[in-house]
Amino acid sequence: MGFFARLFGTDPESRLAKARKFLEAGAWNDARMEVEGLDGFEAEGIRQRALRGLVELNLEEARLCLIAGDFERSKEHMDLAQQFGATADELREVRRLAREEAATRKAQAEKEAAERMNREVESEGNDPLWSLPPGDPRLRYAMMLEGWPEGLRARLVALGPEFASAVLSLEEGDPKAAYEALGAFVDREPAAHYERARAAEVGGAPSLAAESLAAFGDKVGHQRIGTMHSAIFHAQVLSRLGRPAEAQLVIEQALKKDPDLSLQAVRAQLLLANNQPAAAEKSAEQLISVASKDMGLYKLLAMARLAQNKRPGARAALEGGLGSCCSNPGKCGSQPYDVEVGRMLARLYLEDREDPARSEALLGDLAKHVQEPEWEDRYLLALRERNRGGADARSLGEKLARELPPRDPRRGWVSTHFQA
Repeated sequence: MGFFARLFGTDPESRLAKARKFLEAGAWNDARMEVEGLDGFEAEGIRQRALRGLVELNLEEARLCLIAGDFERSKEHMDLAQQFGATADELREVRRLAREEAATRKAQAEKEAAERMNREVESEGNDPLWSLPPGDPRLRYAMMLEGWPEGLRARLVALGPEFASAVLSLEEGDPKAAYEALGAFVDREPAAHYERARAAEVGGAPSLAAESLAAFGDKVGHQRIGTMHSAIFHAQVLSRLGRPAEAQLVIEQALKKDPDLSLQAVRAQLLLANNQPAAAEKSAEQLISVASKDMGLYKLLAMARLAQNKRPGARAALEGGLGSCCSNPGKCGSQPYDVEVGRMLARLYLEDREDPARSEALLGDLAKHVQEPEWEDRYLLALRERNRGGADARSLGEKLARELPPRDPRRGWVSTHFQA
């Protein structure tokens, strides 16, 4: 047996040698995994060096994400750093450095923007917006326009300082004033409908937002503005109004001109919302093939399969999501644990009384990552009690049902699996 272990590099000495090479290459996670289960002074030393490397790597990634404004990814790296042993002081220091660096970059960007404005004013003459004096708050809108397509940006600049002031009313927390003021511009420039839609949405008038977005789509054409595609904005508003079929039509029309992945993902969600689970399943499968690390797609695929009562397939989709690897294999560790996926997967195993060992492993993972247990966590524990033949299972189910509003769909879970 020792001969085969040495031949295939699985004996402790071979594994230690491999781990040392991983450390030299900065492949911290590979080094950590290589000494998994090994005892001894050297193995422990490698393990600690690998963990320290993972802490430092994820803290640096978290800092860079904070500076870039990507708070979700920053939190993922912070969580990983903490899992690998980062202290509270280290986490606080990263946040402090990121704030300082972000402030420095912002000041530099504002300085460069002001210099660019001055150059443009000198070369282009008395432009109605860019020629405003430095420090004029309406210059903030000029900077916001950098996220617009170039042709539309020029058309909005031509509307002048009054239009900029109307939009800034929204940014300063007065959406009603912004909506009313922007009404004077939509006939002159249809692109102004988009800003008016934003004002209506923030002001709590989604039906008015839907009207403005429809006008924008008809007269200008839906397109990406900054980080948001106007067709997705339109579809979201329509969905909140209870009009998912219209939302799907908006996305379908936009996809004829732009095969944007985010449009395809929203289309898949709307297919499910419009009772087309088979089409939603096919669409989610295709999207996962090109965006394999998007956990939302695995959840969507699982829900589409559940809607067709394909419970084993739904479990397989969720297992695939949990098994998705880090974007930097061997260095970042694994992706942060997705609690929602863990809960959903554990629920399916427990409800179906399938694979008790896997159910226990999932419950153990959830116990490590859930700070404040919610209704779903108590439901999972009640299912485990039911599966073990506990005498209190039925009363636990009845108690869980009483905690839910009358129309909550989770009451169906309890009724089906506890006869309560």
